Amino acid sequence: MAVTVYQYAGCSTCRKALNWLKAHDVAANVVAIVDAPPTAATLTSAWQASGLPLKRFFNTAGQSYRN
Repeated sequence: MAVTVYQYAGCSTCRKALNWLKAHDVAANVVAIVDAPPTAATLTSAWQASGLPLKRFFNTAGQSYRN
């Protein structure tokens, strides 16, 4: 079963995560987040399943978020 990774091509953290998944033989379906952003329902489901604070799902230090 592959995990879905929403990737921003210019993000070094995304590249590191994908490299880690590959090194650990974890299959990943990579989705370009700019071209195909997740739906509100997808985000809500992932957030609730994770148990993490909602803020962890966003790059709050990035310029796009701040704008």
